[in-house]
Amino acid sequence: MGGPVVRRWLFSAIDAFFPFCCRRCGHLFLRGGSQRPATDRAVADPDLSQALADQFCPVCRQRWTAVSSPFCSRCGLVFKSREGDNHLCGRCLERPGAFARARALGIYDETLRSAIHALKFRGIVALAAPLGDLLLDVFRRHWEPGEIDLVAPVPLYRRRFRQRGFNQAYLLIRHWNLPTGGTIVRDLLVRRRATAPQTGMDRRQRRRNIKNAFGVRQPGQAAGKRVLLVDDVLTTGATADACARTLLQDGAERVDLLTLARAL
Repeated sequence: MGGPVVRRWLFSAIDAFFPFCCRRCGHLFLRGGSQRPATDRAVADPDLSQALADQFCPVCRQRWTAVSSPFCSRCGLVFKSREGDNHLCGRCLERPGAFARARALGIYDETLRSAIHALKFRGIVALAAPLGDLLLDVFRRHWEPGEIDLVAPVPLYRRRFRQRGFNQAYLLIRHWNLPTGGTIVRDLLVRRRATAPQTGMDRRQRRRNIKNAFGVRQPGQAAGKRVLLVDDVLTTGATADACARTLLQDGAERVDLLTLARAL
């Protein structure tokens, strides 16, 4: 029996015996228990706390950091200095890349990172809908009605999809209601080849790793369209740039990016 199958079986057994075991700290908790104040390292948000009420204890539900100004007006990188207005970061000034704008719900740390890991690696798909609702709120905050024509997930390679059983990026958006004419396209992009895990790679190594890894499912489908790509985490932007470049070559008017988390 393969490793991923064994891990998934063990996680299912734990879930059965400890249904309210916090995904982050491992402590048992009562659903609907009282919440303690947020720590100095986190920004409390009642929506995130409510969304994760069945998966994280009251303390951990408060431990996350929302993306807030000042950040890079293109790639969404949050600046260490908390003074000033949004502006372009040095990397975007030097080499802007293919996508036009990126926004995220929160910083890739603490409970938000744990939630993403629980969804991706532990198969806790119950997290997808509430996290997707929060992501939709971010979309509505940063994009005007009718500004986006197509919404599409960053694709997985078929072997990774078979191992995981789902594309977490698609699960986040599959129930979105876009009344302004935007259309969700599950397979706008395809991943042509497997790529090495990018953890630990620098920006140049990631670009080389992901080069020519993506293609379009139906040539011309993105022509003249304003596309929003959705993924779970934005790190260096190499994957997003490769996807955006592929869509622009297919004729897309512009490509933006929306993620749950932005790595620092």
